[in-house]
Amino acid sequence: MTPAFKLVLLLRSSGTHDTGSFIDAWTRLDLENPIDAPGLLAAAFNGPVAGRVPISHIGAAPFDAALETWWARKNDAADWVVSRAFSDDWLPRRLAILAARPTGIGGAPQVLWESDAPVPPDAVKVFTLPVSRRRMRFVEFSSHWTGQHAQLALEGPGTRERLLRLEDTPAPLGVSTRLQHSRYDGVGALTFASLDALDEEFATEHYRDKVAADELTFTEPEFSAGILTREISRI
Repeated sequence: MTPAFKLVLLLRSSGTHDTGSFIDAWTRLDLENPIDAPGLLAAAFNGPVAGRVPISHIGAAPFDAALETWWARKNDAADWVVSRAFSDDWLPRRLAILAARPTGIGGAPQVLWESDAPVPPDAVKVFTLPVSRRRMRFVEFSSHWTGQHAQLALEGPGTRERLLRLEDTPAPLGVSTRLQHSRYDGVGALTFASLDALDEEFATEHYRDKVAADELTFTEPEFSAGILTREISRI
């Protein structure tokens, strides 16, 4: 079934764990207390990777990790977040290792590119958190991001060998008052074959001269951000 809705929970470690122990603690919780909700199609926990996101016009996001969830319907995700199973059990267990309540971003996901190649163990995933340019209508922002900008990015020489998957999720509205709200206008997920492939992609002349310049036509670099992660587990 094709997901109708994607909810991403952006996570910030409490600081009492180093990267390895935070990943271990979250993974253990997922085994002991997995998401159990009608309409959930898949979920992926993405743990932190040291380093910066090499995209030109974004800063470092105030998050360490991300939990992606895909749902059959938007209402399925909304029902889970307001359920007692979420607020009384699932979330409290995780707040013990988080610095704050997760920030939620949700919308209709668009898979704009996916390779047939298997995902190698060294693959990394970059989450982009764009903020639309001032006075730009959301529909214009969304159309440009998922259309012209994505196609321009995919036209780079060798890009489709280095990039394994590109999924953009415009987010026109807040998800739920049970989650922290952000000013981001969506969340992109770009999976690269390796850190070297990621660095090589954003060092190309095509990216520097064309893609990076286009970023400035629809996003506000002062507020847009990114997270560098690796997918740890998927259900």
